[in-house]
Formats: sequence, structure tokens, C-alpha cells
Amino acid sequence: MNHLKISTRLTLGFAAITLAFLVLSAFAAWRINQVSLATERIEVQTQLLDLANKWQGDVRQNSARSLAVAYSPGPALFEFFKADMAATSVGTTAIQKKFLELAQDEGSRQRAQAVGDVRKVWLAVRDEANALKTAGDEAGTQAVVRDKLVPATADYTRVTQNLVDGELANVRDTRVAIEAMFSQLFVLGGVLLALCLGIAVFASWSISRGIAKGIDMASTAAQRIGEGDLSQALPQGGQDEIGHLMQALAKMQTSLAGVVQHVRLNSDSVATASAEIAQGNQDLSSRTESQASALEQTAASMEELSSTVKQNADNARQANQLAMSASQVAEQGGSVVAEVVDTIGQPQDQRHHQCD
Repeated sequence: MNHLKISTRLTLGFAAITLAFLVLSAFAAWRINQVSLATERIEVQTQLLDLANKWQGDVRQNSARSLAVAYSPGPALFEFFKADMAATSVGTTAIQKKFLELAQDEGSRQRAQAVGDVRKVWLAVRDEANALKTAGDEAGTQAVVRDKLVPATADYTRVTQNLVDGELANVRDTRVAIEAMFSQLFVLGGVLLALCLGIAVFASWSISRGIAKGIDMASTAAQRIGEGDLSQALPQGGQDEIGHLMQALAKMQTSLAGVVQHVRLNSDSVATASAEIAQGNQDLSSRTESQASALEQTAASMEELSSTVKQNADNARQANQLAMSASQVAEQGGSVVAEVVDTIGQPQDQRHHQCD
């Protein structure tokens, strides 16, 4: 299920749990409905059983009256029971009609129909005995009672007992069915509930295990990358969020490895450049030392030159002073020469005068 997202897995897990509970609820509702139908059926069967008991009671009561009338001397007892027997017969007819209206299964209807058929025979035999009794034919009455009414009464009692037993069996079967339904409801409901809990536990365990395992792998991978180990291949995840996280970590590891490789290459270049710079610095230091020596020599030469220039300056000043002195002497000599020239150019007398 790693190809499914965590949200999808959670949704499927909750959907499975919900479906299981829906199945449990549907089963419980179905069984409860069956129990409700069975309860309604047993209520009807209870009514039928009550009607069958009443029908059987009326049959026994009228049979006993009819036999008592047949064996009693004279018609007095017949006249005494006549109204009651008629009322009981009317009641029995109403019971038979209501029973047939309520009867739902074919067995009950067949048993009721059998009772109705035997009742018709019994009523005909009873009426025949009562007619003979009313006519005063005691011998004929006894013969009808012995040959017809007693066997008919036995058949009538038997079929009504079958009717009661059948309805009682129906009630018992329905009660057993209801108890079985409740047992199945409890058992299967417990099984479905356990299945629901199992699905919930399995779904929770599977989803939490997948998430925890994925997070653990991602945490281990991130810790290893944080420690600088970029050589280990990361496990491929699925298409869920954990898989996307592992893919992102793999891309990050690849990018970091590229950056480290690039930095390593640049470090080699920097090391080479640093070595060249160091060599250049050494050459520069040597040249600097040579230039320093040359500068010292130049400084010494400049100092010597400065001394020479100073001496030359002093000599120049002395020469200038000498030149100025010579110039003054020359000027004085020029003046003297001019005076001599002037003296030479004057007349003889003036020269003599002057000489005087």
C-alpha cells in the first residue's frame, strides 16, 4: 500500500471499519426484523392456540351434553341443554371462522379444515340422535349413539386435539426459532464485532507501522546526511508522503554531493593557486631583498652623491665669491684703466698741470 497516500490509506481504513460496522448493523437489523416477524407470528400462533383450545373445549362440552342427553331417559334433559348446545354451536362456528382467517401456514389451515369436516359429520349424527330422542325412540337413539355418535365424537375430539397439538408445536417451533435467532444474533454479532475490531486494529497497526517505518528511514537518512555521509544510497519510497520525503532527501543528497564535489574541485584550484602565490611570494621576497640591497647601494651612492654635491656647492660658492672678488678687482682695474686712458687722452699741458 506504499503507492497510496497516507490520507488515502486512512480513508480506506476508516471506510473498511465503517463498512464492517454497516454490515454488522445491517445484519443486526435483519435479524431483529426476523425476530420481530417471528414475534408477530408467535402472537398469531398464540391466538390460534387459544382458539383451538376453546374449540376443543366447546367440542368436549357439547359432546358430553349430547351423550348425556342420549343416555338419559325421556326428552327432559335435551330440553334443558338445547339452548346451551345451540349457543355453543354458534360460538364454535365463530371460532372456526376466526381461526381460518388468522391461520397463515398451510398446516394450520388443513388441520382446521379437517376439524370442520369432522364437525359436520358429528353435527349430523348428533341431530339424528336428538331427533330420535325427541320422537321417543329410545332404542333407535341408543343405536345411533353407539354406532355413530360415539365414533364421531372420538374423531371430533381427536382432530381437535391434533389442531391444538399442531398450534402448540407451531408456537414451540417459533419460540425455538426466535431463541436461535437471538443466539445467532449474539454469536454472529460478536463475530462481526470482533471482525470490525480486528479490521480497525489491523488498519491502525498497518498505517501507523508504515508511517513510523517511513519516518524512521527518513530520520536515519537525514541524520546520516547531517553527519556528512553522502555515499549511501537512500531506499526508494512509495508514492505516499513518506516516499515523496525520501525522494526529496535523495535529491538533497545528490545536490549536496554535487556541491561538495564542486567545492572539492575549487579547493584543489585554490590549493594550486595558493602554491603558485606562495612561490610568487617567495620570488617576490627574493626580488624584494635584491631590490632592498640595490636600494641600500643606491642610498649609499646617493649619500656619496649628496656629499659630492654639497662639496660642489661649497666649491661653487667659493668660486662665486672668488668670481665676485675678481669681478670687483676687474671693475677696479677697469676704473683704473679708464682713468689711465683718460689721462692719456688729455693735452700735454693738462698732463703737466696735473702732474704738477
